[in-house]
Amino acid sequence: MRLLAPWWLAALPAAGLAVIVVAVAGRRAVPVRQHRLATWARLAGLTALVLALAQPVVARPAGERSVLFLLDRSASVPAAALAQQDAYVAAALDAAGGGDHAGVAVFGAELRLVGEVAAADRYEPQPVEVDATATDLAAALRAGAAALPAVGSRRVVVLTDGVETAGDARAAAADLQAIGVAVDVVTVSGARSADALVAGVALPGTVREGELVPVRVAIDATEAGPATVALAVAGTPAQTQQVDLATGTNQVQFTVPAPELGSFEVAATVRAPADTVPENDTGLAVSRVIGPAAVAIVEGRAGDGEQLAAALAAGGMSADVVAEIPADEALLDYDGVVLVNVPAPLPAATESLRAYVEELGRALVVVGGDQAYGLGDYEGSALEELLPVRSNPQDQVRRLPVAEVLVVDTSGSMGQCHCGGPENDFEFIEGGVDKTDITKAGAALAIDALDERDRVGVLAFSTGLDWTLPLGPKPAPDAAEQALARLRPDGDTSIAPALYEAMRALEGAEEDIRHIVLFTDGWDPNEFGLLPVAREIADAGITLSVLGTGEGTGETLKRMAEIGGGRFYPGRDLEQVPEVFAEETRAVVRELTQEGAFLPVLAAASPVTAGLAAAPPLRGYVAATPKSAAAMPLEVGPGDPLLATWQRGLGRVTAWTSDATTRWSADWVAWAGFAEFWGRVLRDTLPSDRDQPPEVAVDTGILRVAFSAEAPADAVAVARVRGPGGESIAVTLQRVAPDRFEGELRVDGPGAYWVSVGVESAMGLHAAGSAGAVVSYPPEFAYRDADPALATDLAGLTGGRVDPAPEDAFDPVPSLGRARLILWPWLAGLALALFMADVALRRLVLEAGDLRRIGTALTRPFRRQVEPAEPE
Repeated sequence: MRLLAPWWLAALPAAGLAVIVVAVAGRRAVPVRQHRLATWARLAGLTALVLALAQPVVARPAGERSVLFLLDRSASVPAAALAQQDAYVAAALDAAGGGDHAGVAVFGAELRLVGEVAAADRYEPQPVEVDATATDLAAALRAGAAALPAVGSRRVVVLTDGVETAGDARAAAADLQAIGVAVDVVTVSGARSADALVAGVALPGTVREGELVPVRVAIDATEAGPATVALAVAGTPAQTQQVDLATGTNQVQFTVPAPELGSFEVAATVRAPADTVPENDTGLAVSRVIGPAAVAIVEGRAGDGEQLAAALAAGGMSADVVAEIPADEALLDYDGVVLVNVPAPLPAATESLRAYVEELGRALVVVGGDQAYGLGDYEGSALEELLPVRSNPQDQVRRLPVAEVLVVDTSGSMGQCHCGGPENDFEFIEGGVDKTDITKAGAALAIDALDERDRVGVLAFSTGLDWTLPLGPKPAPDAAEQALARLRPDGDTSIAPALYEAMRALEGAEEDIRHIVLFTDGWDPNEFGLLPVAREIADAGITLSVLGTGEGTGETLKRMAEIGGGRFYPGRDLEQVPEVFAEETRAVVRELTQEGAFLPVLAAASPVTAGLAAAPPLRGYVAATPKSAAAMPLEVGPGDPLLATWQRGLGRVTAWTSDATTRWSADWVAWAGFAEFWGRVLRDTLPSDRDQPPEVAVDTGILRVAFSAEAPADAVAVARVRGPGGESIAVTLQRVAPDRFEGELRVDGPGAYWVSVGVESAMGLHAAGSAGAVVSYPPEFAYRDADPALATDLAGLTGGRVDPAPEDAFDPVPSLGRARLILWPWLAGLALALFMADVALRRLVLEAGDLRRIGTALTRPFRRQVEPAEPE
């Protein structure tokens, strides 16, 4: 906005100076009447000055006319219509007036300006690329309005086929109406390109193993003619049909045998000679083959899940024993997952389990062991949030005395270096982290975690052995610090003698818990002799845990911890080692492992324990604490949870704190009721309605869900939609009948969408189910008719027009767009003029001839000087 002062504002000081000069040149007595006029002039000047300081602005109609032409260049616009758009814009610009402004932009899924809004000129089409996979008219309108000037007559002219596939153009038009921008809509048409597309693939949401599956393929064609329709099941070509397509929608039927258990995908592809749009030739659908419940048994250690897998197979379930938690896609093949003696998984795997249970309504069972629950770092983890128990037992009365030896490596490789490893002849490279300092900090924390009745020792080793802190009562902090200060890195690595020395010291200890913690980088030339040492330690009733530094023979160190019945820490993040030292000691002190002879006790009523009159004793379990919302059908020991379960989202989670092997459950494995018991545990946790999936369909970017279930009047049905990117959206379904719920959600982009529905009330979960749907290609490539009311609605909302002639494009928009007139310069000039009038009225007495003298004085410098003539 330009701030232009009146031209005479600059001339007023000169005029005032002239007045003062005249006043000084000849002063006469001023009449009283002039004094009164001077006073009024002064008051008026002050008023004008105050108003100028307020900076008032007056809105007035603006004469500038600006038009932005929006050209729809999405894939649904035929080639013939593009020439119509260019011809319309060229004709409109030829008819523009001299002061009119215009701009051109193209849009599809995005908007791009061909030229800024500037003085209207001849139109030259420009080859601007735009994402044509969608028609987002709403975003184009908002972005186009932002490109127009802020004042004047502002108009957007949209040239489109009326097929909107993204956004809400009507809502965008309401926004433009609020800021005074009119929208004209020019509908373009043309012969649609020859196209044969797969409009949809329909098959049941779930099918039974071995049955024949009906597949219905809908094909839309713009031209009649022969075509080939090919079907692939789970990525493998299955069947092909030769068909004669009629103009419009055609139905092609297939029947295929159901593949193996789990989810599977069906793809239908059409090939027609006249087809010119390959992007929509393939359509997809997903389904699940159900039969016996499919369960994935994840073993923390090889062999831990064998007895359980055999029991479930005997109960008619399909059980796959795997070494790690399946990935997202593979998880869908199972109704439930059983973790058997598995340490806390990585966050990504735990997030997959959470979505698997809470959003898809599947089952999770966690079985204990010597590396599960508190022994497997569950405490505070994301996995523990899913479980009905906490891994930290609150009962500390059962704490047993501990004798612990910290065996620490003080060889030269534990100094400030990076080690090259055997492939580089163990070359030391200076500049790394001093691992001996880390050892000191970790040992100090471990000693501090012990109780006054415990005993501890620190044995340093390299080429020789040094009891830096002999095995004895827990020392005072100063004494411990002084003893640890003696640790210095030097010499070679020899692990076995140090472990034998620690074992001999603990063999005669009277404490209930005897434990060795080894911290080393593992660079030991006698690596192959370490496993027998670990076996001797275990046979002596002493547990062995190993903290590695992530550099040495990790597999050997890990195997040593497994044999020794302890835990292994890879130590890749050395800064975490001190806290790991302390955590290892705290885990031992808590006595998470309860071993002996324990008889299970019936607690809360449950289908699992219904009719259970007797059961064998257990030889051990991992202590835990039940959560407040959990049901606990079985207890063990002094009121600890043995079997606990609860509802988590749409799924259920069950915790079993003993193991499923011959270590603690030897009598259970040999028990005749073992298979029946575990079958009940899994059936109580697995989803009960696998045969009743929701009805899911996607049409023109809208995902529609319908679910039938009998539920109380206060029940709420929620569908959780998991998209191809892994995001999850909850949609509340509306009850349309006593036993039917429906809802819909706009989805963006192609891909698979898995929908899980749960119906809940104050009484709990009544029904749940899941099914999938696939968006095969962007909706822009689907055969869609134009919205007949779109042009009228956009124009009506904004005061625009439908199909105006090109020469009318620059017609002014009635009462839309206002220019601002800034008044303060005029008011300031008026105040200055009145001030000079005040001065003049107080100083001058104007008489006849005064105005002539003033004019003469002001114009004298500009008069032409005439030289006198020379006398003759």
